[in-house]
Amino acid sequence: MSEHLETNLQGHIEGSLIRGGTSKGLFVHEHVLPPPGTVRDELVLELFGSPDPLQVDGIGGSHSHTSKLMIVAPSDRPGVDVDYTFGQVGVETAVIDWSGNCGNLTSAIGVFAIREGMVETDTPETAVTLYNTNTDTRVEQTIPMEAGEPAIQGDYTVDGVPGTGARIDSKFLDPAGGVTGELFPTGQSIDVLEVDDEPIEVSMIDVANPNVFVRASDLGLSGIELPEALASNQALVQRVERIRAHGCVAMGLVDDPATATEERPGIPQIALVSTPQAYETSVGGTVEADSTDITARIFTTGTPHHAYAMTGAMCLGAAARLPGTIPNECAENGDTVTIGHPKGRITVGVEVEDSRVSSVTVARTARPLMDGRVYFRPIGKLAGWMDR
Repeated sequence: MSEHLETNLQGHIEGSLIRGGTSKGLFVHEHVLPPPGTVRDELVLELFGSPDPLQVDGIGGSHSHTSKLMIVAPSDRPGVDVDYTFGQVGVETAVIDWSGNCGNLTSAIGVFAIREGMVETDTPETAVTLYNTNTDTRVEQTIPMEAGEPAIQGDYTVDGVPGTGARIDSKFLDPAGGVTGELFPTGQSIDVLEVDDEPIEVSMIDVANPNVFVRASDLGLSGIELPEALASNQALVQRVERIRAHGCVAMGLVDDPATATEERPGIPQIALVSTPQAYETSVGGTVEADSTDITARIFTTGTPHHAYAMTGAMCLGAAARLPGTIPNECAENGDTVTIGHPKGRITVGVEVEDSRVSSVTVARTARPLMDGRVYFRPIGKLAGWMDR
């Protein structure tokens, strides 16, 4: 069918599907959505096909790293070009976590803004200043340009993404305490949580997003297990989630660990860390111990991540530079921190001054995948909104 036929049977919004780093998600203008609240949440869940483990009746990709939304708007803040809000859309749960940020998809915010005419462009690269509303963080981003558009092809490699692309640098300024208000939400570099009537040592740190760090060895692991092996051990997965839930309470994000999975499914993230180790990756490669500063496996929305969440990497990179933390005791230290993850490595630039994290810098690639209409059924409160 060569022409789109208008229909009153479904509503739609305009959006773009874009890969940023090792994630992909829906990018939309803020004005196409209802105001924040229950109607907006109902719409987003309907668009993504949640809750359903396959999200077969929506655009979600059945994994946490492919069930994400970015809401973008021109900014009226001094010195800022674009505001953006991130939503982590539940896959099997009818919930959207608006409390954190996504570092991988942040790399594509400037790309979307340029393609939508929100910012003036320059050559050979365009500098864009972003503001993340979830974490009250400014980001300075540099996007390579080609023929007046964000460049796609380049020689930069992101482990976890096939091929190469154009390198996009994002510098997150003063990223500590964006969610909890403090670098160390409990005031301690190491805390002891009582989980299943057993003590477990953790470091809880809020940089880019709050994270709970646990020694892999304290859970009887080597630290180089791959996601498939971790996911197949449901007793372990459930214990990791209970540790995260207790950390959620300790950080002041929920009142009861029993409600953490429902109320805060995405934040805090939780990672299992160990010293630099050699291992075979999930894509047939090899990571040598001397090529990394720390080894880690991160869980997002209750699932072992296929690579490593970008905000989690930023938090881990900062934690590795902060004396007294569990990541610091595991890591080799320098101005950059290279993390060994299931698909390879990721490097984070960290600036720490007197135990203050002044910035973290990451490099990613991004590529637009599709532009067009995303349809929704006029069910529930969406019927009234569709008729607005």
